[in-house]
Amino acid sequence: MVTYILILNILGRSSDHILITNNKEKENILYLKIYVDERKKKMYLDNQPILQKLYSIAVWISRLAIVNILWILFTIAGLVIFGIGPSTIAMSIIINRWINKDESFPIFSVFIKAYKKHFMSANFISLIMIIIGYVVVFNFNFTRVHNLSYVYISLAGAIGIIYFLMAITIFPLYANNATNISELFKTNLLFIVSYPLNTLILFLATTGLIIIQLFMPGLIFFFSGSTIVFVATLRVHRAIDKTSRIQQMEIIDQ
Repeated sequence: MVTYILILNILGRSSDHILITNNKEKENILYLKIYVDERKKKMYLDNQPILQKLYSIAVWISRLAIVNILWILFTIAGLVIFGIGPSTIAMSIIINRWINKDESFPIFSVFIKAYKKHFMSANFISLIMIIIGYVVVFNFNFTRVHNLSYVYISLAGAIGIIYFLMAITIFPLYANNATNISELFKTNLLFIVSYPLNTLILFLATTGLIIIQLFMPGLIFFFSGSTIVFVATLRVHRAIDKTSRIQQMEIIDQ
């Protein structure tokens, strides 16, 4: 046993964990073997930057596929209209944790827990977005049917794009920093308007993903929602980091 602990300490692993978790010699050997194998794999990848990148990409592909399947299943379980909001928030929470380097958690149980916890608030947000979406579509159609000037049509189209981006980012924003509903919509709009470059990248990336999936329908089951939420969460993180840096600079200047 002492030999195992010594090896674990050399590898940078705490010996307390092996003593507390299991006192059986055979299981300790198995645990040590698994750990050493993982350590060897990590050390090998550290020395192979290209393989490390490929491995990281493969991990993210598998993660996004798994969480997308859960998103579809639980959306259907909620009869679509009542399930898409909670499923999207649950998926956003999981992807947000992955981006924050929190990788050691059971995906399925965390998804279910988030789905149940945010069920009511997610459906309330979805209801508001549906109402706003109806108004946006109605206004756009109104400008076309009544042959209004190009200025009004362009304005209605711009409002439609802003709504589209808000619909994409509202759940990732909620998952990253849960707040009350009124503040959420205000923050979401400011996020879209205050960071034009970030918004442009988000629009181009999500539009590109949608077009790719339309031409390759086989990807929809595995990546339809998760890839868009992933991009949106990344852009939300970028905007939050930028805001934090600006606030820190203002504090220093004072």
